[in-house]
This record gives sequence, structure tokens and C-alpha cells, in this order.
Amino acid sequence: MRRMIATLTGAAAAALIAPALVAAAAPANAQPARASARAAQADPVSALKSQFKLHRGVRLAENAKIIGEGKKQRAIFNRRGGVLEFGTSGVVASDVTDEFTLPGADKELKGLFGPSRTITVKGTTYTSGGFYADSMPEGKKWLRVKGGTVALGNPAQQILNPLEPATLKAALAHTAARRPGGTWDGARTVVHSGTITLGELYKVSPTVRALLGGKPSAASAALPVSWKLYLGPDQLVRRAVSSWTQSLRGLTSLDMTYLNDSRYSGWGTKSAIKAPPASQVADFDDLVLGEEQTEDPFVRVFKD
Repeated sequence: MRRMIATLTGAAAAALIAPALVAAAAPANAQPARASARAAQADPVSALKSQFKLHRGVRLAENAKIIGEGKKQRAIFNRRGGVLEFGTSGVVASDVTDEFTLPGADKELKGLFGPSRTITVKGTTYTSGGFYADSMPEGKKWLRVKGGTVALGNPAQQILNPLEPATLKAALAHTAARRPGGTWDGARTVVHSGTITLGELYKVSPTVRALLGGKPSAASAALPVSWKLYLGPDQLVRRAVSSWTQSLRGLTSLDMTYLNDSRYSGWGTKSAIKAPPASQVADFDDLVLGEEQTEDPFVRVFKD
């Protein structure tokens, strides 16, 4: 995946105790405290941070599409879903499944993208299935990669990560329009929309820095990322939509457009993500690889 994106480097819940007696005899300083609480609730970034509690999280359901536009056009569809677990500073673990669809692709190419499950916890990523499934040693099910980034798995994922406070703040600062956004996760929403450059996202977003693998070139930094964020009355994100296009000319002779629609539900859901059993884990050096498996699968799909 890093080779596919190399041209961008310069070549994504509390107990309430309110007895009636206490409420009736509220102290005089309760009014400012309530006003402060209301102000925090009205701020999406503060609302997000209020969710950062150990063993709590949010459910993710994501649909994405990568379109390669060149001499021939091909699209990859990706569905991801699972749980993102919070710590006191943000998302610290994830357990997600991926499933790809390649309409019209031959059997060999389709075989590159079998369903997979990825667990990231304590800075390490474990993947079962997918690209390296046929290369695992006997008795091993999970491929371990240390230094993994939470919820990362492929370039089709949400590039504007609304679970990062700095990223959410930066995006909303570029709001160009607001309108009713319909009902999502049982909440009536207001959709905020706008654009932000890839360079601006790179400065504030760990997700983007991990996806790109390095600082984007001046031309790439100027690429616009269009986005929509659907906020509920509690100011929590229920849906995030983004799209952007990069040029891979010189690498695959085409332009790539990424479309992503992510839904967030069950805020405050209980979660306790753990690493797979050590007996089922293998490292990259343990794999038996053929020459075709050393090539980036996404680049291979879109080659002319």
C-alpha cells in the first residue's frame, strides 16, 4: 500500500447520580457549572473527547470505492465493519473485518483480496485472511506487524478521521454549508460540508500520516479533500463522507479517486479488544512468499 501512495510522499460513555433532594437543594454555583456543561455539549470536539473512556468505544460500518481512471477504468469496492475502542486520549484498539469486491476481474486478481479480519492493540496489528492467507505457516492464523496504526488496513478507508479531535476541529473550521442531514443511528443530524487540503490533514491527522508514509509533495499537499460530517444533537458524528483524487501517473498511468462513507453507531459501547493467542501468530519473516505476493496488490489491480 505504501508503494501505491509513494507519489504523494514526494517521489482513519458515565453513571448519572441525581437524587431529587440534591437537585432541589442545588448550590448557587451549580448554574455556572451547568452552563459550562451545555457549552461543552455544543462543541463537537468536546463531545468527542467526553467519549474517551477506558473500555468504551463506537461501532464502525464503512463502504468505500476506489476508482482507477486511465486507459481502462476499474473499481474496487470495500466494506469494513467492527469496533473501535477508546482509551483516555482517543482510539487505542480496533477489531475490523474487510471484504473486497472487484467486478469483472479475473479469478487471479479476485483471489488477492479474500475477506480479512484485523485486530490492532498495544501498537501491534494482527491480520487473519486477506492477501497473505495462503502464505501462513501451518497452524498459524494471524500475521503480526508491530507498530501498526489503529484501524488502518487499506487505502480505501476514511481519510478524514472524525475520531481524532484535531482532525475534527480542522475539518469543521472549513465548514462551507450546514443543512438537515436526516436520521442516522436513531438521531436527527445536521450535516456540515466543506473541503480541506491533503496537506492540512497531514499536519493534524495521525491517520493521514500513517496512510501516506511521508510528507506529501507540494502538489499533492494542495489536493482537495471534500467531506461531509453528520452530527447528532449530542454533537457526536454519526456519518462521515469523503472523496479525493490523486495522480499515480508514472507508477500506473492513471488517476485514483477514493470515495468513502463511514457510519458510527453505539457510542459508549463496551469493548475489551485483545490480541489473538500467541500460538496462532506468525511474523512476516515466517511467511512463504511467491514473487507475485511481494507486489502491492492495489497497484497490481490497477496496472494498465
